Amino acid sequence: MDFLTSYLAWIAVTVTTVVFTAGIYTQLRRREAKLRARKMTRALSKTHTILTAIEHVPDPLINRDLRRGLVLLLSHHVDVLNQTNPDHAHLNALQNRVAQINRMPSGLKKVKLRSKIERRHASTALEELAKLLKDATVEGELERRDGSLAEASAKFTGQQIAVETARQSAKDAENIRAYPQALHFAQQARQLCRNLPPMVGGKLMESVSADIERLESRLGHPTKI
Repeated sequence: MDFLTSYLAWIAVTVTTVVFTAGIYTQLRRREAKLRARKMTRALSKTHTILTAIEHVPDPLINRDLRRGLVLLLSHHVDVLNQTNPDHAHLNALQNRVAQINRMPSGLKKVKLRSKIERRHASTALEELAKLLKDATVEGELERRDGSLAEASAKFTGQQIAVETARQSAKDAENIRAYPQALHFAQQARQLCRNLPPMVGGKLMESVSADIERLESRLGHPTKI
């Protein structure tokens, strides 16, 4: 009787242990699956956001440091997608797109964004890329040096576009003889020049200062119709 009781107790403990272990294993598998799904979703979302932003920035405006940072960040997210879902339908297309960006020439020619819409889209896209690169550096998805250089490049290019936008607005206002408005935009451009590195900002500052002097002289005389 004692043997039977002990045997039944052993069976009960064994069954309980198996059930408990199976429950823990199932929970761990579910948690792992959810984590893998979150990583995959995040990787897809980040790559989509980056590639969409890049479409609004002309290739020549993406210099070497910015291109390198973007390629490294995109490659990181593609690796995550490859680890979490190697059979994903978009994986091959993403790998090809990253390879295209990596081969893209940088800074070989100058480009001028002529319309306000183009400049606004490019400026917004560069701001978004700068933020993504900064976040990726903080989160350890990019090496600090690569991330910082790429972020600075995105900001620098965006600031150049902002100066050009303000200068173009000043020219447009001057063309219709709205000199007070033109002067306001020119002064705005001068303020934006102060955010640029001295070598570039200094040259632009000279041009903008000349614009301001010309407009101030215009305001000192009656407008001729």
